[in-house]
Amino acid sequence: MANVVSDPTRFDGEVAIVSGGASGIGRASAALFAKQGARVVIADIDEDKARQVADSITNAGGEVVVEPVDLSSLSDLETLVERTAERFGQIDILANIAAIFPSAPFMKTSPTAWQRIIDIDLRAVFFLTQAVAGKMIEQNQGAIVNVASGAAFRPVPGMSAYSAAKGGLVAMTRTIAQELAPYHIRVNVVAPGHTASETVRAQMSQQTLDAAGDKLLAGRWLEPEEVAEAIVFLASSASSGMSGAVINVNGGDFMPH
Repeated sequence: MANVVSDPTRFDGEVAIVSGGASGIGRASAALFAKQGARVVIADIDEDKARQVADSITNAGGEVVVEPVDLSSLSDLETLVERTAERFGQIDILANIAAIFPSAPFMKTSPTAWQRIIDIDLRAVFFLTQAVAGKMIEQNQGAIVNVASGAAFRPVPGMSAYSAAKGGLVAMTRTIAQELAPYHIRVNVVAPGHTASETVRAQMSQQTLDAAGDKLLAGRWLEPEEVAEAIVFLASSASSGMSGAVINVNGGDFMPH
């Protein structure tokens, strides 16, 4: 009789918090975590969209709850973690996916715009990770996946503040990975390339999207589901030997030296 090999990307009984789970890569990740057996907490400021995603997951047989969260509010982050721990008794996975990416030339970026990007894309990740890590340390295990961007590694005109936040996110992740390693908590990064999320599609016509995609190495934009696969992989036991790593998901468009 052949040996039965369990699926290392299953999360049966585990609890996953997904920030930004109402749309784009977050939506795709929440759905995939649930499909693989995780109990999913969608943390997003857009409660209506989050509940639409939750309904879709529930209809597919998954278990999901919605927690409306303003990521710029430290009290909201603390409440999210406490409510999740009280509801489920554990937190096994944190996927920090929520981000904003307004574009402006460096010389025209206002202090307000700068601070908003840093608050959502970097500060919120730091303090949500800190709060969740406190619970994971008690459990002596956990997996955290932070979503950066190719903009962390190469210049993108008009995205200086965003690049600063995402570059900081990568550096921060590596340090946190070292500090949490004694508690069997892994912390990794997924850096997506050009991804056709709902936000991108709302800002660009299909013709413009196709023309830009033709210039990419893969000849197309990535779908959010393709990035979600990498996020779920890094949260799973299939990547048990990885921490402080960066996986670039960009169709080969950017290859770090």
